[in-house]
Parts: sequence; C-alpha cells; structure tokens
Amino acid sequence: MTDPLAILTLASSSQPAKLVLDMLVILGAAAVISILLRRLHLASIPGYLIMGAILGSLPFGIISDAGNVAQIQDIAIILLMFTIGLHLDLDSIRTGMVPILIVGAVSTVAVTLALWPAGMAFGLSAPAALAIAMAFSMSSTAVILGILHRHREIHLLQGRLGVGISIMQDLLSIGILAAMPLLGAWHGAGPAAEGEVDQVAGITRIVANASLGVGGILAMLGFARYLLPKLLKEAAWGGNTEGLLVASAGAGLAAAMLSGWLGFGPALGAFLAGFMLSNTPFRFQLTGQLGPMRDLFMAVFFTAVGINLNVVEALQYWWVILIAVPLVIIVKAGVIGATIWAGGSTAAAALVAGTLLAQAGEFSLVVLSEAQRAGLVGEREQGVAIALVVVSLMLTGTLYDYAKLNTARVAFIKPVRWFASPALRGSPSPMPQPVESHAEGHEAPAVASASASTPGDHGSATEDPAPSATPPPPKPRHVIIAGFGIVGRNLAEHFAAAGISYTLIDLNSDTVARQHRLGKHAVFGDATNKDVLESAGIRRAEAIVLTIPDDDASLRACRSIREIRDDIFIAVRTSFLSRAIAAHELGADHVTIEEVATAQDMASKVMLELNKRFAPKADAIPHL
Repeated sequence: MTDPLAILTLASSSQPAKLVLDMLVILGAAAVISILLRRLHLASIPGYLIMGAILGSLPFGIISDAGNVAQIQDIAIILLMFTIGLHLDLDSIRTGMVPILIVGAVSTVAVTLALWPAGMAFGLSAPAALAIAMAFSMSSTAVILGILHRHREIHLLQGRLGVGISIMQDLLSIGILAAMPLLGAWHGAGPAAEGEVDQVAGITRIVANASLGVGGILAMLGFARYLLPKLLKEAAWGGNTEGLLVASAGAGLAAAMLSGWLGFGPALGAFLAGFMLSNTPFRFQLTGQLGPMRDLFMAVFFTAVGINLNVVEALQYWWVILIAVPLVIIVKAGVIGATIWAGGSTAAAALVAGTLLAQAGEFSLVVLSEAQRAGLVGEREQGVAIALVVVSLMLTGTLYDYAKLNTARVAFIKPVRWFASPALRGSPSPMPQPVESHAEGHEAPAVASASASTPGDHGSATEDPAPSATPPPPKPRHVIIAGFGIVGRNLAEHFAAAGISYTLIDLNSDTVARQHRLGKHAVFGDATNKDVLESAGIRRAEAIVLTIPDDDASLRACRSIREIRDDIFIAVRTSFLSRAIAAHELGADHVTIEEVATAQDMASKVMLELNKRFAPKADAIPHL
C-alpha cells in the first residue's frame, strides 16, 4: 500500500520541472480531447482514458516519469472522490426515492454475485474475482447524467431510476472500498495459509487489523458528525467563503490520510469526508465552489489512468475483452432490469433503465486501483479490466437508444402485483427524441390522451376540452430573498403578510440556523453560486430580490440568475447610479439605488419637518 503521506510530497519532487511538464501534458491532452468530444456529442470519460493510453504508448517519451504520473493520479483521485461524496444528495432518500434505492442495493449485490463466478472462470482467485465483480457492479454516474441531460429525460422514469440506482451504488462503494484490504488479506493468506503452522494467529491478526480500521473509521465519522459542522461554522463566520473552502478541503485531505494509515486507502477517507460535508448546511456553497474542480480532477484522473495502461499487453488478451464486454453488459442490464421489474415497474422501463446502467464507470476504476493497491490484481489484470471499462462506456449511448427503440417488444410483459410504489411506475419514452421535440412539448398530446381516455369519452384526444365551470386554483407564488439584513427582513414581513412563500439566502450561518428553527426555508451560501440558487428553488420562483450590500456581488448574482432563467423577475439593490445601469445591462428588471432613495426619502422627511416647524408662522400670515 502506498504511504498516505505520499499525497503531500507531490510538490517535493526532486525534478519539479519534469513534474510540471507531465502535469501540463496531461491537462493539455485532456483539454484537447474534451473539446473534440464535446463537438461530437460523445462522453468524455472514455476519451480521457483513450488519450491517456495514446500518450503512454508514444515511443518518444512525451511523459518523462511514470512515478510523477502515479503521484498526480493519487492526488487527483483523492480530490475527485471528495467532490463526488460532496455531491451526493441524501435528501432524496427522505423524499420518495426509497423504493428505487432498495432496487439499487439489491441489483448491485445481485450483479456482484453473478459476475463473481465468471471472474473465477477466467482464472482469477476467489478474492480477486470478487473484487473485479464488485468493481464492475458500479455504473458511471457522469455518463448516465450526460445521456439523460442530452435527451432531456432526467425527470422521466428512466431518469429517476438511473439517478437513484447510481446514488445507491455510490453509497455502496463505501463498503466496497473498505472491503479491499480484507480481500487482500484473504488473497495473500490463500496459498500461504496451507503451510502456516499457526493459522489461528494469522486469522486473529487479520481480524484485529480490521477491527482497528473499522474503529478508526467510526471515530472519524463521529468527529465529522458532531465536531466538523462547528469547525465549518467558525470558518464561515462573517460570510468567509474562502475560509470555509480551505477548512473543508483540509478536512478531506486529513480524512484521506487517516483512512490510508488505517489500511483502507485514501480514496475511501476522501469520499467519506465529502459525504459527511454533504449533510451540513454549507453543502450548496461548497458544491458550487468545487463543482468545476470535480470536472478538472476527473479529467486528470482518467487521463493518468490511461497513461498507466499497457495497451500492447492488454491487446494480447483481446479474446478476453471480446467475451467479457458482452458478458458484463448483458449480465448488468439483465439483472438490473429484472430487479426493477420485480420491484413493480413496467418491462419497458426495466429494459431502458437496465441498459442505461449496463456499463462500468468511474468508481470501477477507483475500485480497481484500490484492488491493485491491496495486491489483489496485477498490472496485466488491471489493464484488461480498464479496457473493458473503456469499451463499455463507449457502447452505452448506442445501446441506450437501441433499448428505447425496442420497448414495444416487451410491452406484453405485465408488471408484478406485489409492489405498487409510485416511484417505480410509469413508462419511459418509446424512442430517442430530438432535443427540440422535448423543448416544444411534443409529448403533451400523449399525456392528454392518457388523461382524457375514459369509457364514456367518444371525442378525440386532441380536441379542446369543454370549459370547466371551476377555474383551476392559482399557482403558489414563491420569491427568493438574497441577503437577510434590514432590507431583507422588511421584505420578508411584507411577503408573509401577503401570503407569498419565500426562501432566504444568507452567508450568516447563525441567521440560517435561526430561520430553520422558526420553520423558514433558508439556505447558507452566496447568491452568485448557481448550486445555491438551485437549492433555493430558482426554477420555480417568480422573483428574486437581491438585497446584498455589495454591488459587485449583486452584479455577479444577476449574471448567474440570467444564465439559469431568462424569465424570472430580478430586483436589485445598488449603491450608485452607475451600478444600477450595469445591473440593468445584466438583466435586472428593477433597481433600487440607495443614493437616489436616500435623497428622495431625506428630502421628503426634511420638508415635512420644516413644514411642521413653520406652520404657526404661516398661519399668522394673512391670506391675500
């Protein structure tokens, strides 16, 4: 196992110039392939791996030191796992996704058990085959989200199933990563144990080490649960977002070092640290700050993994890849689809969602890296496994479109009756739809037809329905208030009196906690942060009022809001007229200028007071 302190030696290389050069090569190659694949509307992760493999195979040594690449990969995987954990949304567990998460847990275990004997059939030992099976039970959250967003199907049934099951897989990866050292001990004890005189002592040593590691992880989780929020609250005091970011990153690196020292590998600690931070009030601010960095770390990690891939050696086992890729895809799609159907969903939805989740993913590579660290697999096995991941990722989009085209062929299969969860009901889109059709609402006639088809209805589904005698209830109004000072509190009182619901955004953690205790919806964060705006309900709000006493922040917030929505009403507070003009140019609908408002209010009140003082004298003057 790599020394966990190695993550701190990245900048202390004896040849810093070569280290910087290797980092520049990795970033440059990742940028080139990202631009190319974006133009071609293809997934970026396979591209990073392929580009890395090309760089590692070039004969003239564009990569100067393999050790530098390993160090870059170590630091990238720690930061990547930290940001992935931070982006997990446990609120979905409390809001109706429990059946989908249960399906995800059952299907992941079932896929592992199905692939385990297949790995042993290829000549792997039992613990090594189990590690490979657990790695391939993971799917690619990044690829799944990319496909769903590209087809605008994130809110359809296949979108809910894909996202929910991938969330559960991410959660299960905690146990999978923690099991790697135990599987490594099993693998190392296998042939040697037969010749050991005292096998009981060896088993006792393994159990003791595992108990020490589990105890250390539990202690770390206890610290993160009870003390970390207080530390972050102090770091964020006074709206110090920079201190919050530094303290959070420090906690992630500390957790990575501790888990590495305990024998579980630094990736597990970093992921747990991000996961625990995702349950704090500071989550949305941190995800907005670290969101772009996640993409950077992902590009660096996958490119570095590709560089370490021995393409020539992997191609020597082309027959393994040719057999294993269809095997993995068929087993995963079949097992996951069958589990979804057994949970009460339709066969069409099970087919589409199972195919969407049939590939291996980023967590597969992380688990493979930890398996190699634990001595379960060698470079040859890891190279073949990485090639399997790359090929499965490249096939995902095509297989997903093909599955949607063939949903009618399984429509005759009736859903089971023992479950009736609304989260698993519904039907997927029957075929790939162009983006424009979703935007223009071409699915609306199908919905109208389904809702209008009653036994006594003889009219066409496309005809206009008869006017209803009772008008529909008015849509609830919702407003966001960014900044809860004197101006924000005054607005909140007026909104409450008018029956308008509102959400508060503020950088004072005490204010946010106090409003939560009062039953108000409040979010800690900066209104310029898109993740904070999303969590405050920017998609459903009718208006947002920026009462922030910072003109530059208000202007940045206007830009961020307009990038999300172009139809929301924006009211802004600025100090000077010049800033008001800039706010209007950035999309503000109404601007209150403090110097103008002060001039008007002061003139009005001064004249009122002067009129009161001069009133007796004015009355004494005879009117002409």
